[in-house]
Amino acid sequence: MSEAITTTRDGSGNWRPEAAIEPAPINAWPPELMKTLKWFFGWPGFIWPENILWLGVSVLSWLYLTPELANMQTFELWWIGALYAKNFAFILILFGGLHYYLYIRQGQGERLRFTTKPFPTKSARFKFYDQVKDNMFHTLAFAVPVITGYEAVTYWLFANGHLGWFDLANQVAFWGWFVIALVLAPFIHSVHFYLGHRLLHTKPLYKRFHALHHNNVQVGPWSGLSMHPVEHVIYFSTICVQWAIALHPLNAVYQLHLAAFMPAPGHSGFERTDICKGVFLAAGSNFHYQHHKYFECNYGGSLLPLDKWFGTFHDGTEEATLQLREQMRAQREANTAS
Repeated sequence: MSEAITTTRDGSGNWRPEAAIEPAPINAWPPELMKTLKWFFGWPGFIWPENILWLGVSVLSWLYLTPELANMQTFELWWIGALYAKNFAFILILFGGLHYYLYIRQGQGERLRFTTKPFPTKSARFKFYDQVKDNMFHTLAFAVPVITGYEAVTYWLFANGHLGWFDLANQVAFWGWFVIALVLAPFIHSVHFYLGHRLLHTKPLYKRFHALHHNNVQVGPWSGLSMHPVEHVIYFSTICVQWAIALHPLNAVYQLHLAAFMPAPGHSGFERTDICKGVFLAAGSNFHYQHHKYFECNYGGSLLPLDKWFGTFHDGTEEATLQLREQMRAQREANTAS
């Protein structure tokens, strides 16, 4: 799919897809069964490639890189350290690898990139005056420990019988619910992310915590988890939902990994990441890119139409931009009048 056919780039180097952003087909009304089934099982779609990729990493982590559950009944430095090392490596490989491919090797050039503006390297907004170094610092120094903390507490709770407490004797029912919990995980993430994100955009929390993430106007893979530590705690608390419903630790780990890994392709700065011919990651980057560009829109994701329901949806078109500016102008006038 060539950029010339599908896009235009303005004189400032900004690019937008010609097609408007649409919520996932599962949200269509009246329901469109065949379109929904194609989206659910097809490529790209709900299962392939992103969700199956993150699930595969979770299975690998659980089977080969996680200590035995019986050894995690008490908090000990050795197994918590092992989890930390594993998570550090995962983040470094995924976020660093994606940054290397897109911005150092320039594996797909500027094709499907939202802006050709370089990352700031002399800006007081960032630690070390450098956006990429700042983003790496906040990700590796703060995000990885918070991920590890939630994961360690989860394993400790399972090891001591505090989770999975409604374990089903019927194996068919057990594994059936296990699969349902896996399918629900992306929807749980979508709802939790929207609600947490709206909370962080309230005045007291935005200035104190969330503004750090919004220093990133030109986003890249390392921008995804570049947050204040308090925001990390809020963001990764999505795993707590699985504490209530999960029968198996893998359900909770998958929920955590969705939150940990999705921000890399979601903040790539490209509409999609082409890996090789016919294989690409399309993580709805344009949806979230509009949020970083205009702030007061697209708080959630494209999986569920939460932004449409609550009047904060931007479909990426110029018409939506003009409408958003008019809404913001009216809001400012209302605030001034009051």
